[in-house]
Amino acid sequence: MRIPRHLAPFALLGVLALAGCGGGTQTDDSAPAAASTASASATASATPTVAPTPSPMPDPAMPVLHSKTYEEARAEFTRQDISPARLTAAAQHKDVVLPRDHDAWYICDASPGHGTRLTAATTVTVKLAEDFSDCTTSFNGYLHQKNDPAYTPPAPKPKPKPTAAPRTAEPQAPAPAPKKTAPKPAGGSMITCSDGKQGYACTSNGHPVVDGQFCAKADRGRTLKATNRTMVTCSYDPSITPYRWQ
Repeated sequence: MRIPRHLAPFALLGVLALAGCGGGTQTDDSAPAAASTASASATASATPTVAPTPSPMPDPAMPVLHSKTYEEARAEFTRQDISPARLTAAAQHKDVVLPRDHDAWYICDASPGHGTRLTAATTVTVKLAEDFSDCTTSFNGYLHQKNDPAYTPPAPKPKPKPTAAPRTAEPQAPAPAPKKTAPKPAGGSMITCSDGKQGYACTSNGHPVVDGQFCAKADRGRTLKATNRTMVTCSYDPSITPYRWQ
């Protein structure tokens, strides 16, 4: 088709306009890739990080409480991160009433035993005595033998009957004065203690005196002959608590 010369400029402008419209319509291929990367980052950030589960702590072991005071046992529990409230105190003997303030009393026995693992449900029971030497004294569970229902006290010895003076008119010569003999040391004669064991002397609890054995509070300062024929005194030894026959 032939275009007249006077219409040529207008035709050229139309062609250029069409070319400009066609060139301006383009698609950005990079937009979907950027959106995918942002979505992946958001998904990774939303996933929580699981911390490792710590291993459970083992149950504490029962410490050694024998011969300690009740106050020392509570301090030992606190030192080992064991609650002192788990301690339950009771008297060692049936005829002894445990006072409210028993911190200075000694532990004769503890349950459970040393080394036992203390679970959350375990209760520790300790048996107490005012004097540690009383821990080894027991009359069927009683501290004093007279309180034992099975104890039968010995019958009292009969009094000797007075003898009648001989009838004589002659005055009697005065009896010669008895010879003075050297006093025997305490516990020198062979006697039998109330528990049936034969020894050279008896403690205040009725037991034979044994060299090196614990002695009761009532015997402190006494000097007696032990079963090994040596004289011993109930005295305090700083290296051994409490008093011993030595």
